[in-house]
Amino acid sequence: MAFVLYDVETSGLNRRFDQILQFAAVRTDADLVETGRFETRSRLMPHVIPSPMALHITGLTIDDANSASRPSHYSMVCEIANTFASWCPATFLGFNSIRFDEEFLRQAFYQCLHPVFLTNTNGNARADVLNLMRAATTLYPTVIRPGIEIDGRLSHRLGPLAATNGVAQGRAHDAEADVDAMLGLCRLVRDGAPALWSAFLRYSSKAAVADLVRDEEAFAYFDFFGTPRVMHFLTGVGVSPNDANAHYCLDLECDIDGLRRLNDAALTERLAQEPKPIRRLKINSSPLLYPLWDIDADRFLDLTEDELTRRASSVRADEGFMSALTRAAASHEPVFAPSEHVELQIYGGNFFSDADLELCRRFHASPWEVRTEFVARFDDRRLKRLARRLIYYESPHLLEEADRRAIAEDISLRRRGEGKHVFPPWTTIAQAQAELDAMGDEASEAFKLAFRDLQ
Repeated sequence: MAFVLYDVETSGLNRRFDQILQFAAVRTDADLVETGRFETRSRLMPHVIPSPMALHITGLTIDDANSASRPSHYSMVCEIANTFASWCPATFLGFNSIRFDEEFLRQAFYQCLHPVFLTNTNGNARADVLNLMRAATTLYPTVIRPGIEIDGRLSHRLGPLAATNGVAQGRAHDAEADVDAMLGLCRLVRDGAPALWSAFLRYSSKAAVADLVRDEEAFAYFDFFGTPRVMHFLTGVGVSPNDANAHYCLDLECDIDGLRRLNDAALTERLAQEPKPIRRLKINSSPLLYPLWDIDADRFLDLTEDELTRRASSVRADEGFMSALTRAAASHEPVFAPSEHVELQIYGGNFFSDADLELCRRFHASPWEVRTEFVARFDDRRLKRLARRLIYYESPHLLEEADRRAIAEDISLRRRGEGKHVFPPWTTIAQAQAELDAMGDEASEAFKLAFRDLQ
């Protein structure tokens, strides 16, 4: 199967309300030999106020981000969707992508009426290279060494990792340069630690993750929980009653006997305290897992493989304890109230119907003059709202004057955080200016002045 490595640069860190400003991707064959690449950018959508720090880091000014020479957000997203469709099937790789890049990509597809789950459906798979690097520096330290920050701290950030391991780098915080650095690191792991590379690809499959969690008494899991250690030893104890993809796993290095002595109320309270003994493992988010028997003995620190297996066996043999842990973990399941904001409704409703998906395809294939007819034909209210917004951004003259005035006024209120948009979950002009003031001399006066002219 082919690989697609991609990276985004964005207007801020809010995965629901910021947007992609630069997107780059490289396609390779199964041997990581490049077979295609593309890079694209977009201007800001009218309702988006960018984070000054985000623009500063990427070397953009507000004028750059608003330049008419850049494609619209919709045009950029259509180019991404069409290119990816032509590159499929593939395994999609990013760096910290499961939590960041892919969420921005999904939000972009959603807002532009393209298939939201393109990277993990229809024969495609996804995996996160950050987790691969965490595993490589832990299990194969002679193959991949941790990066080193300016203050001497060890790091798994892409730039320091590439520098430490001799991977050529382009300009920092440039999407295309970051993709090339990521590809170079992947090649090092594939050549120097083929068993790890194989495991990384195997657990891009939800079924493979589910099988390991079910069948292995204990396993290693690579992630960052606020401590320098990134390898954690877990055993599966239950499944969320609200989400079949969320598996509860017990940290085998916690005080297991102490947990056993707690009643349900005390156990529920303990699970909310740090360090948390239960990890909520999403089997459909490509976690990188490793069976204990495949880890060299010198990689274990405080507990041996035999002791970890003994602990896991004692837990899994105690059905009452596993049930108590599952009940306590389920009581901490997040509950999200329905949101009025369409951006926050991406996962909040049912999947789009086949009829609506077909209308989306026809929407993209039709002239703008015809697309206004689709708004009323969509069954899902989210698609109605998003399609109407796209028409306003791309061909506003097709809407009635009263509708145009209403949308323009709503965008103005949204940018300022006024009217019905007081205390919004996105960046407003006032918030951007406060962030700008906090940057002090880090930003030039010309950079600051452009933000202060926002309305």
